[in-house]
Amino acid sequence: MDRTETQAKILEVGKREFLEKGFKDASLNRIVAEAGFTKGAFYGYYPDKAALFEDIVGEAADGLVSQFKAAQDAHFDLIPDDKTRDSLALSTHYLRSFVEYLYAHFDEFRLILCCSEGTKYASFIHDLVELEVERSEEYYGILRERGKLSGRMSKQLHHMITSAYFTAVCETIVHAMPKDEAMQYVEELARFFSSGWEGLLRLE
Repeated sequence: MDRTETQAKILEVGKREFLEKGFKDASLNRIVAEAGFTKGAFYGYYPDKAALFEDIVGEAADGLVSQFKAAQDAHFDLIPDDKTRDSLALSTHYLRSFVEYLYAHFDEFRLILCCSEGTKYASFIHDLVELEVERSEEYYGILRERGKLSGRMSKQLHHMITSAYFTAVCETIVHAMPKDEAMQYVEELARFFSSGWEGLLRLE
């Protein structure tokens, strides 16, 4: 999307203000003053600071959701070829891709994870967890019908474990880990959680 020089400046200053203050404490007055424009100029682009925040993070957030859905679809694609035993390895592969994506959009995800209280993005990780649990429950159901999965886990426990996993992965951004360190961290994290999943659900 092409941006005018004025809008690009508003985005630059707005990102900095949100990162420093968080959405709730960010000041529209400070943003326009630092950008060197009037509120009228700001309102020519955005109705409020929530719209500015969304313009800064929305594309990155939508991109991660799209990658996430593609990863889920890839697991379902294993079923016709009878390759569902590869599910855990596939999950780890996509986890690496997700972390690469997070670091390619580091500031945007810092905003979502640390600075989004008061915006619709405050529930971003929770919404991803809900999406993961719903699709995974569907996937597990199909595998059980085909005799490819044994073991049981309540949906509530499934939600709790998935939430813990996603939160742990996002700690790489929250604590601003160097990327190389973060990639090693999630490899170890994947091994830890994979062992836990295999203790509850067994692919036949």
